[in-house]
Amino acid sequence: MPLDQNRIKGIIWDLDNTLYRFTDEFKTHCNQAAAEAALEVGIDLSHADAFKIAERSEELYGYSMHIYVTDHGLSYADLHIPFHRRIDENIIEPIEGALGALEKFKCHQVILTNASRCWAERALNYICANHLFKEEEIIPIEDVDFVPKARDRDGFNRALDILNLDAEAVLMIDDLDRNLVIPHQMGMQTVYMHHGKPIEHLPETITDQSENLVTLMNSFTNPASQT
Repeated sequence: MPLDQNRIKGIIWDLDNTLYRFTDEFKTHCNQAAAEAALEVGIDLSHADAFKIAERSEELYGYSMHIYVTDHGLSYADLHIPFHRRIDENIIEPIEGALGALEKFKCHQVILTNASRCWAERALNYICANHLFKEEEIIPIEDVDFVPKARDRDGFNRALDILNLDAEAVLMIDDLDRNLVIPHQMGMQTVYMHHGKPIEHLPETITDQSENLVTLMNSFTNPASQT
């Protein structure tokens, strides 16, 4: 079923890898930040061993801190903020034309991210989009008890409250297909950002897909009229 633009009165954006991309140094930088965060919260390892765990965790699970939590008893909540404090904005790769595309789209927009607020605010500032989202329009993972959005409706319900809209009037956009299952179940339309690697057969949880936010925004017939 194609995207019904006429229904869209608000957008919930993912942050990382959706409003911008990352440079090739991203994984190494995250592994370093994870090792330093683990040492800060008290893991009893050398820096070299902590870094090796982060590398293995990222390779196996796509997330540098996973093994610290599952195998070493560290708390995800304790690690999260120290980790994001150490992330350097220079690993962000802005998407050409993204800022202009976001500014043209006049409907109410919020961000729901599995990252922390401190990182979200720095990232938005780096891509010069901080003026587009008020503090209350950014929902970081610490505001939903560190539960990822693929596992709970809380963040989506908060976003709907901020937008003051029913789910049927909202579009959810994310680069991870697992994050689109719950909003689809709630009645939202969903768009998967494939960044050049489209899904051949879209599951029913994904209404549409697009290469990036610029391509998506340009597909709207009159984005300025969306209110």
